[in-house]
Amino acid sequence: MALSEAQAKVLGALARGQPLTTQELSTRTELAATTVRAAATSLTHDGWTANTDGIPTYWRITDCGLRLVATRPYREYRTTNA
Repeated sequence: MALSEAQAKVLGALARGQPLTTQELSTRTELAATTVRAAATSLTHDGWTANTDGIPTYWRITDCGLRLVATRPYREYRTTNA
């Protein structure tokens, strides 16, 4: 299954391992918060990310997601900035 560009950007932003809020992901990916939320929700449904139930919601990458973002099609989306 191929990821959309928004999903790949969100997964790449989470690849550093620290949980991020929707707003933090929006800032890092330069995507609208609604786009980030939709992408992260679908990634969670597929097991690539997980989220907290708190407010605000924090998103984190799963081990499966880390393996996916390390593959050739998605390596370019990994962020190196903090």
